Amino acid sequence: MAAPVKALDAAPARVGYPIMLLAFGTSMVGVGIGSYGLPLFVLTTTGSATLTGWIAAAALVGSLLTGGLMGPLIDRVGMRRAWIFSLAGGSTTAALTVALFAAGLLPPWLLVSLSFVRSCVESPGRVAIFGMIPAVAEASGRNLARANGTVRAMNGVSNLASPIAAGIIAAVLGSVFTILADAVCALLALTVALVFLRRPTMTTIDEVNAARPRRRSYQREFREAIRYFWSDRLLRTLICFTVFFAALDAAIANIGLTLYAQQVLGSVTWYGVLVSCFGLGSLAGTVGYSVFGHRAPPRGLYLSAYLGFALVVLLLSVNDHTAVALGLMVVAGVLTSPIDLLYLAALQERVPERMFGRVTSVATTVISGPGPVAVALVTWLITGVGAHAAFALIGGCYLVVAVSLLFVRSLHQLRPPKPVTTTAEVSS
Repeated sequence: MAAPVKALDAAPARVGYPIMLLAFGTSMVGVGIGSYGLPLFVLTTTGSATLTGWIAAAALVGSLLTGGLMGPLIDRVGMRRAWIFSLAGGSTTAALTVALFAAGLLPPWLLVSLSFVRSCVESPGRVAIFGMIPAVAEASGRNLARANGTVRAMNGVSNLASPIAAGIIAAVLGSVFTILADAVCALLALTVALVFLRRPTMTTIDEVNAARPRRRSYQREFREAIRYFWSDRLLRTLICFTVFFAALDAAIANIGLTLYAQQVLGSVTWYGVLVSCFGLGSLAGTVGYSVFGHRAPPRGLYLSAYLGFALVVLLLSVNDHTAVALGLMVVAGVLTSPIDLLYLAALQERVPERMFGRVTSVATTVISGPGPVAVALVTWLITGVGAHAAFALIGGCYLVVAVSLLFVRSLHQLRPPKPVTTTAEVSS
C-alpha cells in the first residue's frame, strides 16, 4: 500500500467488513442474473437472434472501452466513488429497461444502447471492489489473502448460481424479471454501501487513494506496456494466441450457447444450465489444479486444455441430447481451468512489479478487443447455417490453432505458478 490505514475503532471496523461483503455479494448476484438474463429477455420478447447478437456485441464494446479508460478515471475519483457510481448506474439502467418495456417504449436501438451503458457502468465497480479490499481488510484486522480469497469465492459461487437463478426466474415469472432482479440487487447493494459509507473504515479508502503519487499519462503507460510484452517472446505468444481464443470464447459464451440451447436443446432456458455446468467444471478443475497442478508440465496442460476444448466444441456440433451437452460443458470447464492460472503465473514471473498493473490491464484490453467482432460473426454464422454447422466450423478453427501451438517453441518457457496471493486480485 502507498499509505497506511489509520487506526480505527475496533467495533466499527469489525462490523464494516461483513457489511462490505454483504454489499459485494448482493451486487455480484444482481450483475450475474442480469448478464445471463439479458439474452433470454431479448430472445423471448423479440425472437430475434440477430438483435441478441448485437446486444451482446454492444455489451462487449462497452466493457472494452471502459476497460481501457477506467484505470486513470478510478485513480482520480477514488475507489469508493467509482463503486457507488457503478451501483447507482447499474440499478438505474436496469430499472429503466424494465419500465420502458412495460410501457411499450423499448425499440431495438434503445435496448442496444441501454445494454452498452449498463456494461460501461459495471466495469468500474468490479475493479473498485478488488481495489478496496486491502484497505477494508487491514482496517478490520483481517488477513489480506483470506479477504481476497473470500471475495473470489463469492464471485465464483455467483458465476455458478446466477445462470440457474436467471433460468428459473425467466421460466417462472418471465424473462423481464431477470432484469428487474438486477435492478433490485444493485439498489440493495447501494443502500448497504451508503449506510456503510458513514463508518470510519470507508473514509480511509479515499485517504489511501489520495496519498498515491500521480501517474503519467495513460497514453505513455499504454505504449510502455505494449513495448514490454511485445519484447518478451513468451508473453507475446500467450497474448497473440489468447486474442484469438478469447474472441471465440466470448462469442460462444454470449451468443453461441444461447442459440445452441434454443435450436438444439429446444429451450433458451437451458442456456443458464449450460453456463452453470461449465462453471461447476471450472471450479472443480481449479481445485484439482491447486492440489495436483504442480506435478504436471505447464506446457502440456496448456496444450491439452485448448486441444480438449476444441474436441468438446466439435462433439457439441454433432450432439442432440441435453444430458450429453451438460456433461460436455462440465468437461470443458475442467479442461480449461488451468489456462488462466498459467497465464497469470507467466505474468507474475516475467513482469516487474513496477509495471505489473499497467501491463496486465493493457494486455487484457488488447485480448478483449476482437470480442465484439467475433460475437457479430458467430451470430451471423449460426443464424445462417444453424447451430450444429456453426459449432463444427468453430470447433475446426479451435482445433487448427490449438494444433499449431505444438510447434511454438516459446511455450517451453512456461513455468508452474508460484503460490502468491495476488493471483485472485489480478484474475478478477
